[in-house]
Amino acid sequence: MHNNKQKEQLRQIPQVEKILQNPIFTNANKDILKNIITKKINEIKNLILSDNFSIKDDLSKYIIDEINKEYIKITSYTLKPLINATGVVLQTNLGRSIFHNNLFNEIFPLLSHYNNLEYDLDKAKRGERYSHITNMLCGIFNTQSALIVNNNAAAVFLILNTFAKNKEAIISRGELIEIGGSFRIPDIMNNAGVRLVEVGTTNKTRLEDYKNAISEDSRIIMKAHKSNFEILGFTQETSMQDISTLCNYHNIIDYYDLGSGYFKGIICNEPSLVDICKNPPSLLSFSGDKLFGSIQAGIILGRKDLIEQLKQNPLLRALRVDKITILILQATLKRYIENNLDEIPTIKMLSLNKDELHKKAIYLSKHIDKFFNPNIIPLDSLAGGGSLPNQIFESYGISLEIAGMRAVELEKILRKYLLIARIVDNKVALDVRTIQDDEMNIIIDILEKIANGDKGE
Repeated sequence: MHNNKQKEQLRQIPQVEKILQNPIFTNANKDILKNIITKKINEIKNLILSDNFSIKDDLSKYIIDEINKEYIKITSYTLKPLINATGVVLQTNLGRSIFHNNLFNEIFPLLSHYNNLEYDLDKAKRGERYSHITNMLCGIFNTQSALIVNNNAAAVFLILNTFAKNKEAIISRGELIEIGGSFRIPDIMNNAGVRLVEVGTTNKTRLEDYKNAISEDSRIIMKAHKSNFEILGFTQETSMQDISTLCNYHNIIDYYDLGSGYFKGIICNEPSLVDICKNPPSLLSFSGDKLFGSIQAGIILGRKDLIEQLKQNPLLRALRVDKITILILQATLKRYIENNLDEIPTIKMLSLNKDELHKKAIYLSKHIDKFFNPNIIPLDSLAGGGSLPNQIFESYGISLEIAGMRAVELEKILRKYLLIARIVDNKVALDVRTIQDDEMNIIIDILEKIANGDKGE
């Protein structure tokens, strides 16, 4: 039996049809809305009957508001444009590499119309989607062939599964790395059906270690570049060139998982793709959205016969890329060819010098000093994204504080305005390296609102 309070609350629940006719839902998708209404009413009924529901406001209005919130949550875009003021260029949580507007203006006509993704215009028959990117990659890196998959982890998996399934892959213990999201090389090897053979020690692996491990079941010697950490001190590793020579002698595949592929435009200690391709391994793979500055992809370069075998693996269909990936990669490569590095934002940000950064900091400081008390401070930027783990990029930024407000509170308010900052020495800091030119005035407007008491709520 329901008590009087429960009966009264149950009577206040509006009928489904009445809710549907509410003016607030005039333009709503009725099918989605009906599902939300049914679910929300059942939830509230159960709370009422369990005596766990208490509300002082009008129940009917409360239900309408809750349904509207849920409808907006379900039907709104969840990806939002953020301003990255952290100084981490390849911020994985924020989408890694970003793109120049000109790139999208260039490829938009090919996305808004049908195109020849898998159509050979000369032969009037089905073509191959990878051909659109292969010639460009081969021309730039002087490699025999190339293949694109959806990320570098997929490239590693495809290569190991194609050439070493139920066989052995040899790798140094010091290179059994873990990449983001707890994906580990040993796990990838295991799921690819490969028997892992570890050689050497964590800090030292000699050529003899690889040589002694080769057996009749060995199919690949894999070298994984330590792109997200560094081992210092009493260390030794075998060069890729020496591994390639050993593999050629024993007729097995030499494969270099570079992880983050650096091409040009940045001063760093990372092995350059150009230098590696002067004495290329049989197969080389790297990420498209890290130091390469393009879209997420696994780019594989190597011998034509091996690339053709990769294409025959049925797994490739599950790992293949869409036309958008191919177009953005092409557009990025075109900018490298034309040496138009300013239109590759990742490269531009990492190559900014201290004078340029100081000018940006001065501009921002001058435009907010009327409502804030900013200080220009030296900061250390990072490449991020599992790249250049120990390389610091000297930068400048703005230090912010509001009397009576803790740094964590100010940082939270900035987040509500979609401005992502960091805290340095108990003050909010905006690193100008990762702030785009067209975002400077947006930041000024945000800070003026906050100074006037608006907390973004």
